[in-house]
Amino acid sequence: MSATLFALALFGCSDDGTACQRLSTPVQTYETQAQCSAQLDEALGTDAAMRADAPTVFAQCLTSRQIALLGKGTVDLTRVNGMEFASAGF
Repeated sequence: MSATLFALALFGCSDDGTACQRLSTPVQTYETQAQCSAQLDEALGTDAAMRADAPTVFAQCLTSRQIALLGKGTVDLTRVNGMEFASAGF
């Protein structure tokens, strides 16, 4: 069994995904990426996602290492290799 946990993260972004900020939401962790991925659409329908002051909100399951590498500043999601993001435009 892997010790890696996956966390579901929400990002408020520009339309093209080059200027994104991680939304302040409670972190939900999952034992597998599949469990986390099953919650992506639900996460995009939360109050936090709907109230985000951004044209587009992206949701992604990330490992704790990936979250640490992204940091807390502005992120260009178009340059994040190997990640597929679910999105909802508001």
